[in-house]
Amino acid sequence: MNQHEDAPRDLTIVDIAREAGVSVTTVSRILNGKPDVAQRTRNRVLDVIKRTGFTPHAQAQRLRAGSTRTIAVVFPLSEPHSMQNITQLELNFMLGAATAAGEENYFINLLSTPMTPETLLGLYKGNIVDGLVLMEISMQDWRVELLREHRLPFVMIGRTDDNTGLDYVDLDLDDAVENAFDYLVGLGHSNIGFLTYGAVPLNRGLGPAVRSMQGYENAVGKHNIPALYRHVGYAVQDAIEACEDLFAQEPGLTAAVTVLDTMAIGCMRALHDRGMAVPDDFSLVGITSENLAQMVVPALTSIDFSASGMGYTAVKMLIERLQDAESEPKQLLMSAQLIERDSTGSAPPRTDR
Repeated sequence: MNQHEDAPRDLTIVDIAREAGVSVTTVSRILNGKPDVAQRTRNRVLDVIKRTGFTPHAQAQRLRAGSTRTIAVVFPLSEPHSMQNITQLELNFMLGAATAAGEENYFINLLSTPMTPETLLGLYKGNIVDGLVLMEISMQDWRVELLREHRLPFVMIGRTDDNTGLDYVDLDLDDAVENAFDYLVGLGHSNIGFLTYGAVPLNRGLGPAVRSMQGYENAVGKHNIPALYRHVGYAVQDAIEACEDLFAQEPGLTAAVTVLDTMAIGCMRALHDRGMAVPDDFSLVGITSENLAQMVVPALTSIDFSASGMGYTAVKMLIERLQDAESEPKQLLMSAQLIERDSTGSAPPRTDR
């Protein structure tokens, strides 16, 4: 026994079984509190564990028990939406998810590489995760249909066009966009630009891209205003160029609505380069998190929502689903709330430009 008492090397369950003269299965059953082991054998194994200072690896115990207590957030990244262009909003989603997992004593992983049906199912079959939080949900999402078909536990941040029996948390984005335009029109603006998701996400049916355009089309029809919009990439420079392009189309542009924080920042930079003051010359409304809206100067009038709160709620939903697979689905659609700050004002008098 001196080799175990003196040596600092990591012991394994195999070492304990060999030292106690029992099988690895017997040691596993004792570690997992199973009752069907003779007391004399149990005492001998526990004595070896005590004398060697053996500490079983938590994850290994969970695997043996049939539960990994690990969940993963599936957030696929693809060009041009690369790691360098992840927004603060998306980081907030992940921070909220990690907080909720920690509170429930779960491990959490971020999976950002593209997946095939085989690799997605393999996460469950290989006991890598107990459940998934899916992000970047499309209106018709093959991941959702595959997991629903196999009756595997998952929750969405977002929603599809058919959410029957599914758990999700999402922002009512089309209503948010429409509310932003209602507000600006109420201030007297009629030439209002709209910076929204790129054409590629829209064409592949990404939920936020589709719903933001639905809200925009509703607003244009309701207020009979000209269609002044651009599909924008995720980088700040993309938004700067889109704003310049809108001014080329309509020099009398007096306001804009943006759907991502990078777009709001890019628009502010473009206005600065043109020597235009916010809100005296131009009003701006962003759909973003409260902390970002208050970080920029001037503070951004925005449709506020808590991305971290959505990530937190999604993980809590998933863990409840893991604990009770037959419970009723939970579906939370967050309403849009416009918070007026310093980036908006009445439309300036029209001038010939």
